[in-house]
Amino acid sequence: MSAIDPQIIKELRELQSGGTSDFLAELIDLFLRDLALHLENMRKGLAAKDGALLLRTSHTVKGSSGNLGARGLSAIAARLHAAVQAQDWAAAATLVAEVEREAGAVDSELKAEKDRPGIAPSGQ
Repeated sequence: MSAIDPQIIKELRELQSGGTSDFLAELIDLFLRDLALHLENMRKGLAAKDGALLLRTSHTVKGSSGNLGARGLSAIAARLHAAVQAQDWAAAATLVAEVEREAGAVDSELKAEKDRPGIAPSGQ
């Protein structure tokens, strides 16, 4: 199963204006950069049992990954959010590990998507 919904990528490609292909490449770069920061914050939040940090971060990952078609990652982040709300730290630890695994798959697929013809590097 793919970590990224190809229909969402197709729709994002269609949003590129004037035949430029920088939009999707820039969106992917921004998402992956932010995702790395969010993963770091999740690890920090879990270690400190900082519910506020984990709630903010999991909510952000849920939304941004869903917008980019990473539905599995979005679903795991939603489950993490619920576990943190319930202060279930054991479940939260398991789910942070799941987020990290799924984020790796998402990272690989998005980087491969950038390498496909019709998408220019964003300069990063």
